[in-house]
Amino acid sequence: MRKFIVIITLLYTAAAVAALGFISSWFREGLALGESAIVTTLAISVPAALLIAILAWWKYNEWLTLLLVAVMLGAGGYALKLHHDAYGDWLPTQVSADTETSGTAVLNAHGQTIRYRLELHNPGTVSHREYLVVTRDSREQRIRLPLFGDARSGYVSAKNPNDWIVLRPTPDADVVITETGGFLFMRKSFTVDLQAGKVTTVSSLPVQ
Repeated sequence: MRKFIVIITLLYTAAAVAALGFISSWFREGLALGESAIVTTLAISVPAALLIAILAWWKYNEWLTLLLVAVMLGAGGYALKLHHDAYGDWLPTQVSADTETSGTAVLNAHGQTIRYRLELHNPGTVSHREYLVVTRDSREQRIRLPLFGDARSGYVSAKNPNDWIVLRPTPDADVVITETGGFLFMRKSFTVDLQAGKVTTVSSLPVQ
């Protein structure tokens, strides 16, 4: 039974870490709301499973082994359901990169020129990502924006950059307000710290 405990614990831990890495692009990006719930479930279940596995292996207890299996099946099943509810698929899938861009716009403020665009990666799929790409002082930054809550969000291709995105200055030269355009079928506003790469949602309103 100890061999069984070790095998299932290693398999579950490896699967959970792989899922966490895939969802967060190997921990380089922020998370949308649906992704955060999945990550929280897996992040709590892994140390809990490891603790129970250690106790079950040490005490050689079949009831703790059953509890370990129940925790893995429960947490794994709940994470799959969250993913299905958010994206329409049970498992994350990698598809070939398909990118649409808003085209480049310019913001002149605080004596600096900021060139920016919005990129939609794999729109309409489970692996969608949305990035604000900013260039200033000859340095390009890619900042993920939590625009689409799920894979079913719609949009129309941009004819002009402001069809998708508009940047507005703030008193801080390193902070801008980012607002979505009408062609994204949503109304969202973010405060973006260009120095830290941090995004804060200001508002999320229904389209009128």
